[in-house]
Amino acid sequence: MERDSFLYKARRTGQVVAHKFIPDTVMSKLYFKIVLGKKLNLDNPQTFNEKLQWCKLFYYPRSKRVVTCTDKYAVRKYIKKKGYGDTLTPLLGAWDRAEDIEWDKLPDQFVLKCNHGCAYNIVVSDKKTLDKKTTEKQLNTWLKEDFGAFNIELHYSKIKPHKIICEEFLGANITDYKFFCFNGEPKFIYVSNDLIHDRQAQIGFFYLDGSKMPLTRDDYTDIPEVKLPSFFNEMLDMAKDLSKDFPFVRVDFFLANDTYYFAELTFTPSAAMMPFNPDKYDLEWGKMLDISELEEKYGKKK
Repeated sequence: MERDSFLYKARRTGQVVAHKFIPDTVMSKLYFKIVLGKKLNLDNPQTFNEKLQWCKLFYYPRSKRVVTCTDKYAVRKYIKKKGYGDTLTPLLGAWDRAEDIEWDKLPDQFVLKCNHGCAYNIVVSDKKTLDKKTTEKQLNTWLKEDFGAFNIELHYSKIKPHKIICEEFLGANITDYKFFCFNGEPKFIYVSNDLIHDRQAQIGFFYLDGSKMPLTRDDYTDIPEVKLPSFFNEMLDMAKDLSKDFPFVRVDFFLANDTYYFAELTFTPSAAMMPFNPDKYDLEWGKMLDISELEEKYGKKK
């Protein structure tokens, strides 16, 4: 659904209103039923999606580390502290308001992002053709939004302040490598091409040796095979190190210019409503994710 369409804006407005008046657990169960056609079990979560739903309601918003690592600006400091600063996409600027952007100091190509959500991206391939006023209006609109309210991803709501960041343009042909990490262990990757606002035209799920998984996404074109890059083990080691402090995290990298860049840490892929085909993998992945200690510590009541 196009973000500028009436239906998209109406849905977003409805989600924000519902978030204000209806308990988060109720809304999560409703969205889960609408998107996946299943009843959400929060009392005894078993599947991958159920366990992440539990985490996003009861654990993630209470974890300062999760909130920091969800913040696309604050996570940069975290990555540097972990010793991986050389993998960060060069930062060209950061501002609290769009009006503060120093356009004249920016190169001809760059990427603008907001730090507090997903798909808040503007890729500028030619600054001369950019409508700066329209861009500023869009960025300021995003800055005012509570991204966490849309699909009850409460850790996004904890990100303060909202900021605009500008990163170096890595090129038009970027490949995305996403490592699914369970209790500190990378288990699978998916590879995507034609990255547009985190909605990939092509993706494929693979084991860590590069062999294809019998798992597809009906909403994307499937990649039948992948040739792992020469620096794959470097990414794998980094993903393992970055994931060891979390029950689950997806560690994302951009591949461009014959190297890799840290992209982001994702705690709720598809807002914890990720479709599986075959569906049995939802349960199989869930078995690999141990949240028993978190359930004891944080309980099941918000």
